[in-house]
Amino acid sequence: MGKKQWSSLEIILLVLFLLMTIVAITMIVLFVTGEPGVISDDVFVPQCPNISLAERVDCYPDAGASMLGCEQRGCCWAPLDERNVPWCFFPTSHGYTVHSVQSPNSYELHAEMKRMASPSLFGADIQELTLHAEMQTSNRLHFKIYDSKSKRFEVPHEHIRTVKSNPTSPISDTLEITNNPFGLTVRRKENKKVLFDTTMAPLVFADQYIQLSARLPSHNIYGLGEHVHQRYLHDTNWRTWPIFTRDAFPNGGTHNLYGHYPFFLCLEDESGKSFGVFLLNSNAMEVTLQPAPAVTYRTIGGILDFYIVFGDTPELVVQEFLELIGRPVIPTYWSLGFQLSRWNYGNLSEVKATVERNRAVDLPYDIQYTDIDYMEDKKDFTYDKVNFQELPQFADYLHEKGQRYILILDPAIATSKRVGGAPYESYDRGEEKSAWVFQSDGKNPLVGE
Repeated sequence: MGKKQWSSLEIILLVLFLLMTIVAITMIVLFVTGEPGVISDDVFVPQCPNISLAERVDCYPDAGASMLGCEQRGCCWAPLDERNVPWCFFPTSHGYTVHSVQSPNSYELHAEMKRMASPSLFGADIQELTLHAEMQTSNRLHFKIYDSKSKRFEVPHEHIRTVKSNPTSPISDTLEITNNPFGLTVRRKENKKVLFDTTMAPLVFADQYIQLSARLPSHNIYGLGEHVHQRYLHDTNWRTWPIFTRDAFPNGGTHNLYGHYPFFLCLEDESGKSFGVFLLNSNAMEVTLQPAPAVTYRTIGGILDFYIVFGDTPELVVQEFLELIGRPVIPTYWSLGFQLSRWNYGNLSEVKATVERNRAVDLPYDIQYTDIDYMEDKKDFTYDKVNFQELPQFADYLHEKGQRYILILDPAIATSKRVGGAPYESYDRGEEKSAWVFQSDGKNPLVGE
């Protein structure tokens, strides 16, 4: 038999096969010998921790998680049959490292940190951060994390006493810092029990995305809002609660409602000892509770400004919290009675008929409302002269029976004229006094749509 003659196509395919084999072997060698958690030749290899599913912190909280998207963020991809557990979770090679720590006195601590070389979740990461912590009272720890170079919005809190006016126990009894990667561990000073431990996941601090996670000592978590909660005790099975004031009906689910209450109380154990965590941040945020148990905060702006208060009972924690934010105003007695309100009564005759029906059955209700449909074309400080013609006399009608009348107002002034082209006095006075909320240029008023 003669020797086989190789065709040009066969030679090309053989060469391509040899090249692919060499590339594959090279990649395997690089993968095996490469240092985890470092960027080498623009390739980031995440250092994935060996942790329980309950301790995974979501690295892809937005929709559409995929292996490619997860790897682009430098995170760990491990899909499961379980729907709630994050498939894409943080490695230990994200976050920040502390490069200097100062203690001006026994009650304060100041640290500077830099971001570790790692991919970004959403871009615009802040590269240098500052931590300032202080024991403000024997039962209150304050710490805040902020941009070292640029000023960011902080909720004003000029009335809160600082350690300078009320020195307390040494901060080292309560707070411990881990340098690489950065983390905080808050302990109860009496027994050194860990209460709030952020070393479980890296800190993320970008211009419009900030995230901090902390391991908690128990599942006995109460608070956060405002939402429709079916019970006081929170479910820690991967529940996420948004917090951003919104005019919405309380229809259930996890929808955010009117109030903004980024505070929760945790009952540590059967002894009754408890602590509270308050994040002083007014931006839109969400809080995730997971089975570790742990809490994750995500917010779109500002800084991380935390207050942790301690007590031997939940009641004492609430007292410490009220000492921080101010005690509630004692309401007037009549405001504690039954109140009746709804949208779209339609006209004043229907409102009066409602009042009379309740009076006829001796229902002792104290307050009647009308919503913004009483207005002329929904303009504040006006009323509909057709459907609510006798509105001024309606207040006297209620007062004769010891009842009160509340008018609902919206925090906005229309820019259009009144009926028939008449001037809208409220708008004109606002223009004269520049009484508006302005855009960032400080010149153009913010106009809603």
